[in-house]
Amino acid sequence: MLDRSYDEAMLTISSMADFYNLSLDDMVTELSLNWDDLTIIDSPLQNLAIFRDALDGSIDLSSYGITADAFTMMAVTLGVASDKTVPVSPDTAYAVSVIFEMPLTEAEATALAAAAEEIRIAVLAGHG
Repeated sequence: MLDRSYDEAMLTISSMADFYNLSLDDMVTELSLNWDDLTIIDSPLQNLAIFRDALDGSIDLSSYGITADAFTMMAVTLGVASDKTVPVSPDTAYAVSVIFEMPLTEAEATALAAAAEEIRIAVLAGHG
């Protein structure tokens, strides 16, 4: 199911390169202030599929015009895939990494959760 979701995401992601090439801070700003004008991957499954590829280091979206690093892609995809009303904690980040059989360290899970939580909050604010 995730492979199919990944393939579906790749059909449209090149049209979203401008957003995915932003810094995390700029993504937060855009999501919170310009939600209605953005086109992003909004499907939780598609986001988790992209997250999986970023987590294992195999992500290379350069042929789609996206040059964001793996951490940025993991943060934005985890934050967007998350329930908008439930905070992303280090335990959440760690649990998802374990499900994908690539456990993060405690420090990695903490850093990822903080960035993904900023994205989640911005999505919530953008939804109004």
